[in-house]
Amino acid sequence: MIALLRCIKSDFYKLRHTSILWIHLFIPLAGALIFLLYYHGRLNNSITDIKTYLEALAIAFPLLIGLISGIVIEQEEQAGNFQVLLATSKSKNTTYLSKLILLLLLGSFSITLAVGTFALGFHVLPYLFYLKAAGLLVLGNIFIYILHVFISLQFGKGASAGIGVAGSLISALMLTGLGDYIWHFVPWAWSVRLCNRMFEKLDYPDFSAEIAFDMQKGLFVMLFAICIAFVACLFWFKRWEGRKSYE
Repeated sequence: MIALLRCIKSDFYKLRHTSILWIHLFIPLAGALIFLLYYHGRLNNSITDIKTYLEALAIAFPLLIGLISGIVIEQEEQAGNFQVLLATSKSKNTTYLSKLILLLLLGSFSITLAVGTFALGFHVLPYLFYLKAAGLLVLGNIFIYILHVFISLQFGKGASAGIGVAGSLISALMLTGLGDYIWHFVPWAWSVRLCNRMFEKLDYPDFSAEIAFDMQKGLFVMLFAICIAFVACLFWFKRWEGRKSYE
């Protein structure tokens, strides 16, 4: 545990003089303020406006995760073809976990900042609702972070960014009728659909039990997939020795 904390601290210091930390600060703030300014000029504020904002946030994150993961891993590649990542710690898994945890912490910070800023300026629903929405957004992105760290390590920043673009498109597509029956099994749909279902519980209180069951089904599949992906990536990274082009 001490070695892991030291690795996380070291990885954080590496990012201090890069744009990564500023991206996680300014993009969520800018996004929230743009939506707040737009809604401020309207006569009536409604729950639909909150739904639109949270859906936009959920759709944007796969792209941002793809870009950020690629940039962070590329930094290790440029520092010596991953030799620092592979040889710094006695346990290779420690360095992998450090990267993943740091990305998850930064992503969680951005989501909290984006949702919290919007909640302060658009207090139509209780703050608890916003807190639950932020939690679902964080949970829904864990699998995507695991996936993109793997893709960035194995295939590079370009592949991660490309899949990030595709992920955002899939996320938007899953809001249509196409996603009604398959969203539980599509990682890019989890965040946007879980938030969407929260609003459906408000709109259709008579069907809240059915909606809650559907959300539980999605959460179960999501948590199961996260566990499988996490364990699989730990085993993979333990045997990984860099990209083939460097072997």
